Amino acid sequence: MEFHEINFEVPQLELNAFESVAILDDSEFMDVTRIDITDVFTASDMHDVTITDPKLFTWDNELLIDLTRVREDAYAFPLSGAKLISDYKGSRKNHTGVDLKTFAKDTVVSAFDGIVRMSKPYAAYGNVIVVRHYNGLETLYSHNSKNLVKPGDRVTAGQPIALVGRTGRATTDHLHFEVRINGQHFDPKLLFNMENHTLQDKSLLCVKSGNNIRVNLVDLFPYQASYLNQQEPSQNL
Repeated sequence: MEFHEINFEVPQLELNAFESVAILDDSEFMDVTRIDITDVFTASDMHDVTITDPKLFTWDNELLIDLTRVREDAYAFPLSGAKLISDYKGSRKNHTGVDLKTFAKDTVVSAFDGIVRMSKPYAAYGNVIVVRHYNGLETLYSHNSKNLVKPGDRVTAGQPIALVGRTGRATTDHLHFEVRINGQHFDPKLLFNMENHTLQDKSLLCVKSGNNIRVNLVDLFPYQASYLNQQEPSQNL
């Protein structure tokens, strides 16, 4: 068998990758803090403040939320221009959030994108809203004069959800704001700087041990287990 050599010309294409391809940072189109959460709620889920999410801590007892990678347009302080009038004191002293004050019927907004899990009058909270966020956290907004959203509504960061009021057990018009992970509250100051109203420039490390969850504010990823023993601001729940 004879083989014949065949020569042919291959067309040369001049490509300039920088002119033809736009290179994007994944943070421009991805929510890097998004995890798998339960976003369909039962009647019980919509009735009670303290509800766990069965999808959290399923495979690991740790959850790291890197606040440094949250875009500026992906979060909002819940009450713009507010003054902190009462700190978080925990369950023992019966104050499970912070109190923020501006004026009656001012606009309360959602801290992050999420889904409204609860919106109703609820005991001493008065008119309360709980939003489940795609980063695994839940935020609570209470004493509202009026709730503007209902369970199942999808909300975005900065979207109006309520008006400031004094419903429930309240002596003045203000917003009672809580942050929770899997039903357990922790100090909102681990999430927000209450003076400049920005996110903390660190990461939230949530560690589940039995029925308790410990939340620490730790330095930027990657973190080490030794952070758990450091004297960083933290909250044992």
